Amino acid sequence: MDSIRAKELDPEEIALYHANHKRGIQKHMARGYGIYETVNHKTRTHCEKVEYFDDARRPLWFVYSGMGSQWPGMGKELMRIPIFAAAIDRCDKILKPKGLDIVNIITNPDDTILENILYCFVGIAAIQIGLTDILRAVGLVPDHIIGHSVGELGCAYADGCCTAEEVIQMSYSRGLISTEMTFIKGSMAAVGLGYKQISKICPSEIDIACHNGPDSCTISGPVEAVHKFVSQLTEQGIFAKEVKCSNIAYHSRYVAKAGPKLLQYTKQVYKEPKLRSERWLSTSVERDKWHEAAAKYSSAEYHTNNLLRPVLFEETSRLIPNNAVLVEVAPHGLLQAILKRSLPRACRHVPLTRRAHPQPARLLLDALGTLYMAGYDMDVSALYPKIDFPVATQTRQLSHLVEWAHTEKWSVSLYEVTDQKYTAVYRPKLTIHEEEYQFLEGSVIGGKIVFPVSGALVFVWDTLTMISEMPLRDTSIEFHNLTVHKQPLLNDTQMLRLVVMLQRGSGQFEVTCEGSPVVEGKIVAVKTNYKAPSIEIEDEMMLNSSDIYKLLFERGFECR
Repeated sequence: MDSIRAKELDPEEIALYHANHKRGIQKHMARGYGIYETVNHKTRTHCEKVEYFDDARRPLWFVYSGMGSQWPGMGKELMRIPIFAAAIDRCDKILKPKGLDIVNIITNPDDTILENILYCFVGIAAIQIGLTDILRAVGLVPDHIIGHSVGELGCAYADGCCTAEEVIQMSYSRGLISTEMTFIKGSMAAVGLGYKQISKICPSEIDIACHNGPDSCTISGPVEAVHKFVSQLTEQGIFAKEVKCSNIAYHSRYVAKAGPKLLQYTKQVYKEPKLRSERWLSTSVERDKWHEAAAKYSSAEYHTNNLLRPVLFEETSRLIPNNAVLVEVAPHGLLQAILKRSLPRACRHVPLTRRAHPQPARLLLDALGTLYMAGYDMDVSALYPKIDFPVATQTRQLSHLVEWAHTEKWSVSLYEVTDQKYTAVYRPKLTIHEEEYQFLEGSVIGGKIVFPVSGALVFVWDTLTMISEMPLRDTSIEFHNLTVHKQPLLNDTQMLRLVVMLQRGSGQFEVTCEGSPVVEGKIVAVKTNYKAPSIEIEDEMMLNSSDIYKLLFERGFECR
């Protein structure tokens, strides 16, 4: 990081860093990331973080939020990212013939742009498609996916059950139904009570639309009834606030009549049901019905039911483990407060975006860095223009940046018997044309000359005596646990090459031929009858070194 910060950013050098770290490196005890920018030939640091890493694998969850996460200009800065811009372009090609400009919808900062409920639906879907493409491109694959309300369209895309074109058209159908049909003037409100609590006091004309968490729900019903109930709750000191819904009481009995027409529109777009993977956990079907066909498939019927039925987010979120990392995929981290209150503290929460953030693209990069720190490897080079390898010769090398961390203390094994560390290797070569091995011409099995296993064992015997410096003929050995794999063939034109490997400490050995094992086993006992000759010299004899050498030479010793 010091090296990067010291000079102007070089795209080819950065590409080398990305390539080195797109896969985890074993034994790395820390992880870090930085966000940098070169301005006027000087590199400026936006963010740097380094932490120790415990190498623990945590389950990764993608959470797709629904209505309410939209905000004016929510996609403007994200359009700087090529992958995101390409996803929006695909959506634009679908919506342009319908008279919609999706680029204007997600980039226009005008507060009135999203007063049209149709724009809200397609805007949220387009942002979620673009963000999902980014996560997919860098290599992040979720263990599970969960959605809230219309967020289940994002789940369908992340799960591979829907294409981007199908998702954007189904979201368009929802918005079209909302603008074409006439419903009672409705309202929705967020309440600081869980489903079990509010179900006991909720007026009969109001439905509980969304089970958000143990202390949060959303109610839906006629505008007068909702307004009155919100006032009563507020007077009692209970949090209650009406939310924008274009006067439509979604997820309640009051939108039931939209079902047939929405199903018709959706079937025109989404014709063939697709089996949902086990990763995608439903929040629009009760858990005891997940085994039924209607819940197992992503279909027009499933997504129509999603709009009409209550959102069972609280019930499904109970399946999130206490060490999960949750990535909220939406224009804004709408569910952050609910998730943090509902789930164990050990869970980590990573929103990719935030309403009205001054630098959404940098916030997204920061979120990816946070995920990398949590142990998820990724290829962030996918976010940038492609760099072809090899890089230019003037690109700075990285090898000098790798140094030993002398601040850490490591345990090192101490071998008291050094012989146990080494393997003796002997590579004998032979041919039947050599006088020493002509007798092998008689080793014939099935009409072919084979090298006998006993010959391989002799080479093992020979290897042992060489490393122990004992005479071959005076040394006895015992072979145990022999396993014969094959007998090599001998021929007139090719030399037989064997490799004998003997572990000095354990006595294990293996003989191979051209990489294939011939025989293996273990030497468990060694006996020798060899006694070194000795010379007795009387104490009173005073000899110099030349006299000693002469005496030894006369007795048959080789002197060096």
